[in-house]
Amino acid sequence: MEKISRPGKIMKFLLTVYICSAMSGECYTNQDYPKVFPDHHDCIRAGLSESYEIIYAEGNFTKEDINNSQLYPKFTCIPKKDEGKITT
Repeated sequence: MEKISRPGKIMKFLLTVYICSAMSGECYTNQDYPKVFPDHHDCIRAGLSESYEIIYAEGNFTKEDINNSQLYPKFTCIPKKDEGKITT
């Protein structure tokens, strides 16, 4: 297995949160993603928090929407080598 980070190479992590439907098998995201984080820890923490916010706190979906479409959140934190082009 290849290591994600090597000495001398700075990594950033790109968070994308998806809302998926178990009924259709499709997942969607919005224009706010990906978001850049300085490390894996911060990316995972934000993914958990933002997933909750999107499904429940922002009022995007009703209980009926969630049940009928069997919605669930999914997120990824993809490591990318920072070559000075990724901004936080």
